[in-house]
Amino acid sequence: MSDNESDTKPEITSWGKFLAGVLLIAFTFIAIYHVIAYWPNKMPPPDKGDNVSWYTNRPFHIDLIENHGDTDNTIIHARDSLNNALASVEKEIAKLKNSLRSDSIKRDLSILSDSLKKYDDSAFKLKATELELKSNNPRYDDANRIDLNTILLILVALMGFLGNMVHIASSFTAFIGNGTFKRTWILWYFVKPFTAAALAIIIYLVIRAGFLSYGTGAAGISLFGVLSLAAFAGLFTDSATLKLGEIFDVIFKPKDNRQDKLLEPEILVTSVSPLTIPQTGPSTIILKGQNLDTQGIKITIDGNEVKATTTTKDTIEIKYTPTPAAITAAKALLVVMDKSDKPKFTKEIIITR
Repeated sequence: MSDNESDTKPEITSWGKFLAGVLLIAFTFIAIYHVIAYWPNKMPPPDKGDNVSWYTNRPFHIDLIENHGDTDNTIIHARDSLNNALASVEKEIAKLKNSLRSDSIKRDLSILSDSLKKYDDSAFKLKATELELKSNNPRYDDANRIDLNTILLILVALMGFLGNMVHIASSFTAFIGNGTFKRTWILWYFVKPFTAAALAIIIYLVIRAGFLSYGTGAAGISLFGVLSLAAFAGLFTDSATLKLGEIFDVIFKPKDNRQDKLLEPEILVTSVSPLTIPQTGPSTIILKGQNLDTQGIKITIDGNEVKATTTTKDTIEIKYTPTPAAITAAKALLVVMDKSDKPKFTKEIIITR
């Protein structure tokens, strides 16, 4: 195989494209499937709080558990009956211990036997009632119910994952279509959806904490609003990360009130000469001003960094040869920046033929 043939060899085969397409479709379908499976049928009333935000834990049947009052009363009544029966037994036992006269033993034993029978009946009814309630009402069966907060975390992660699948699918197909796909990016395609899901959860926690002007219980949350933000966080992970950075800076930015702190010298450019240079040969351009020897100062012309040949506190001298693009435009933009790449001075240099 020649060097030219090896240089033009595609970095992904036809089978690789097919497998990648199948994986993209499969992961997208799995995310959509689980979003639908864990979508609640309705939100609980906001005025009830999070204590009643329980749902049946059955995929595709995430139904709000309502009407708890009657069920609670049934349980309470059954337990009260059992406690009353037990109190009656204990009372009769105490009487029996205090009265051991031969003429009353048979009567006391008969009363005790009746009390024990009532206790057994009440205990059996309570057990049957609890079993029936657990079978018909998931609120009394921990294995068959799920809290709204847990549902929201699951859905937020899934929506972040799904949003990022849209992003990487469009990115992958665009690079394949343009013939510029690089195998070094394969790990990025596999890892990115999972990091997007984690980022969506972080955004959700920030929202619930009230850092984005929102703070309420799970029952009062806007399901569509939160999940839309989670999807956008997955679709635009870079923008979401920058927003979190802004929030962190606002919360944790230190305030320095020291009166004797050292200040960075202010870079000031007062003049540039000449403002017109020929298109041939390197030309010497001199900048004059103040604090021009500050560490980290950078000069660019049309985006290309130009190194200084001479630097003093009030003068910088550079050599510049116009590029073909600058010659065609007949001008070039000179920019002076500080060490944080913040522009401090801009000037247009005219290029003559």
